[in-house]
Amino acid sequence: MIEQKIPFAISINNFAQGKIDDNQQRQGQKYPCHVVAVNGAIVTVAFDVDSGTLTIPQVTCPVIGSEYIRLPIQIGDKGFCTSADTVLGGVSGLGSGLAPLSEPSNLGGLVFVPIGNVNWSPVDPNAVTIYGKNGVVIRDTTSGAVVILTPTEISLVQGSASITLTGGNVTITGTSVIINGRDFLSHEHKNVQTGTSNTGVVV
Repeated sequence: MIEQKIPFAISINNFAQGKIDDNQQRQGQKYPCHVVAVNGAIVTVAFDVDSGTLTIPQVTCPVIGSEYIRLPIQIGDKGFCTSADTVLGGVSGLGSGLAPLSEPSNLGGLVFVPIGNVNWSPVDPNAVTIYGKNGVVIRDTTSGAVVILTPTEISLVQGSASITLTGGNVTITGTSVIINGRDFLSHEHKNVQTGTSNTGVVV
């Protein structure tokens, strides 16, 4: 049997290319995906790529963003995953401890990033638009003051006082209602003789 020797130039080129391919496989992958499960600021995504015979597993990862602005991510929302240079479990709560200075697996350091879509409902391009499936909630850290907007109600709450707009009615709750510096519930009228009759209608 005569063995065929591979020329050194070809052999070293194949070796280098193999190392490059191995390194690319270890790099974090940035694939388009959609959300299949939501748990607060953590989502599970399925990747929207034509992987042929390769099966890419679903991945659970954090949503990109701050604690102070929570996006109402829904199942089916589209986006892509981008990768950090190491694992994110220690900062996302999906793990613990400090991140090692080593590369994670190619799906091990991912974070979900929502992405725009031409099929979104149109909005005023010159205004900040905030909406959610059940409405919008604006509050401080301790919920001392809360603004709630739902499809059927607008509510402003601060301590024991509240103003609610629903069904064409306005309901004000509180120990006192101040209008132009005067307590509405205990104000007085001029030029009215004391007795059991009511004053006239509002003028």
